[in-house]
Amino acid sequence: MQPSVNRLYRIQSDSHRDTILDGIGAQLRGGRWNRKGRPMIYTATTPELCFLEYIVHLEGTPLADLPPLILCEIKIPDNAITFLRTDQLPVGWNDPEVTPAGLAQFTDAQFRQHGTLCLALPSDVVPLSPSRNVLIDPLHPLRAECQIIRIESYPIDPRLPTA
Repeated sequence: MQPSVNRLYRIQSDSHRDTILDGIGAQLRGGRWNRKGRPMIYTATTPELCFLEYIVHLEGTPLADLPPLILCEIKIPDNAITFLRTDQLPVGWNDPEVTPAGLAQFTDAQFRQHGTLCLALPSDVVPLSPSRNVLIDPLHPLRAECQIIRIESYPIDPRLPTA
């Protein structure tokens, strides 16, 4: 049985605060779980996992050089998440060096199959964590019921490497 989750977290630059629930960045650039042109909102069940997922994609940018970041807390409708186990994911989903071409198609198929607002996936950054990455489909009708309930500046601890 999966936990009931109705709060998700997202870390992003403050300059895009007005598009938190639109998935525009993923739409413009594509992502691990979505093709370019398909909006997607990348979130997690904990702020810590959000931060780890954010920093693994910095491509060498020192933490101290990042623009101001914000932590967004998002309330979603009850029972709006479909949890997927590792054995339900395509082979190679967790290879950090390669984004398998089929992941975006897999995600679209899962959203269609389950008719769900959100898909929860294990993290390839911390695969043994009970925290989950959660993809929100901004094209789903329930997206209108999502609410941003808190936005805070996200300070980066100067003790972190490269901070």
